[in-house]
Amino acid sequence: MTDDPAEARRSSPRSGRRLAMVLALCLVLGVGAGGFAWKREHDKASSQERLAVARLLALHAAELRDTDPVKARKLGAAAVALHADEQTRAGLTDTLLMWRRAHLAEPTPTGVQAMALSTDGRIALTKGTDGVSVFDLRTWLDLDITEKADRLAVLKGLEEVTAVALSADGRTALIGGDDGSAIVWDLTDPARPVRGTTLEGRAKGGAARKIALSGDGRTALVADDDGDLLVWNLADRSRPVRSSVIEAGHDGVQDLALSGDGRTAVTVGERGSTVVWNLADPKHPVRSADPAFPGSLTEALGMSGDGRIALVAGAERVRAWYLHNPADPGETGGMDVPDVTQIALTPDGRRALLGTSLGDGFLWDLSRPARPVRLAALKGNTEDVNAVALSADSRVALMADPYRGIFLWDLHDLDRVMADPLGAMCSQAGGGDPLTREEWTRFAGDADWTRYGGDASGVLSVCSMR
Repeated sequence: MTDDPAEARRSSPRSGRRLAMVLALCLVLGVGAGGFAWKREHDKASSQERLAVARLLALHAAELRDTDPVKARKLGAAAVALHADEQTRAGLTDTLLMWRRAHLAEPTPTGVQAMALSTDGRIALTKGTDGVSVFDLRTWLDLDITEKADRLAVLKGLEEVTAVALSADGRTALIGGDDGSAIVWDLTDPARPVRGTTLEGRAKGGAARKIALSGDGRTALVADDDGDLLVWNLADRSRPVRSSVIEAGHDGVQDLALSGDGRTAVTVGERGSTVVWNLADPKHPVRSADPAFPGSLTEALGMSGDGRIALVAGAERVRAWYLHNPADPGETGGMDVPDVTQIALTPDGRRALLGTSLGDGFLWDLSRPARPVRLAALKGNTEDVNAVALSADSRVALMADPYRGIFLWDLHDLDRVMADPLGAMCSQAGGGDPLTREEWTRFAGDADWTRYGGDASGVLSVCSMR
């Protein structure tokens, strides 16, 4: 401390200036901290609003998917633009897939559908009022062709068709009837099918409920309403030989699957029991296993063409089973999908299509059977799925509804649509229809649409939302 008054006067202003600088710095820091906190809260509130509006729009899109798919597409796209997460992207993907659907065949008067698909997705068989129609799907899968080809031929000869099957290469068809018999058809030239021999049913006369063909068309299975499973050798199609008859017993046969090589079969009985059959010696079939599925009875089944994976559906869950050792099948994973009544797998077992009694179809990735991944839902104007089919590359899917008929889905770019559904939609002609101010107010509530790109013209482009 100095005793010099002059020195004290000189130091006093410097101290004041330092104090002022410190106070100013504190003020700046305080204002900055307050501004940062305000911005953080503002951004948080803005993000929460975007998420809430996105969820609301996605919900409305799902509700309108069947009745107004155009509006559903716009709302779903806006939801993804606002908040692109798994839920909004999946919703828009499901809506976009409705535009990949075509009505292939009308329903039958009895409501009983039967259909089959070659593994390359080219040849399809569908039951009709006058027989079984043969379709070449190439024009149906070309989006640039507006005039789709009519059926190539009709397979007749049975008073009432109850089941159909097609070999993997699409060259052999098997048509089952209500008298228990089945007719073999040569589809080498699908426009000029050649009728082959009739496989006679048992004398008891039960209808052919389920039928199956091996991949090469050399082995056929016919399950009738009386619970018998007939094994046929079609190596010489002009003289087919019935190799054996498996008596499934009082439980009967509700569903049936056959491996591509014809050596393994799986059956589901009326009371939900499941049996694995070894057909390595078709003259002496062996009951390999009776796997039990705790919790519910089996409602449906499907098997990969290589015979390695089987899916069995209960009331609430679909279980995946390894069949590397048919005598000791083991569960490897599953999917919590209720009300599944129909199952189709690709030959390699990597993808599956599940059809439900509620009219939905679900495509799953089974590359890792222990952890299946839901890919997409096939929806739209279907009430009950009672038959499904899937091509080897999963590009073509068929679903039958007893009240609506048979629908075809072209899924050739599904992976691209799933990865970027908004980009896929906006790249299509007419895919980026804007939302009107009226639509925004109706479906987004009181959210300020100018914050997201709405302008005075009364439209909001979903492909360029902020």
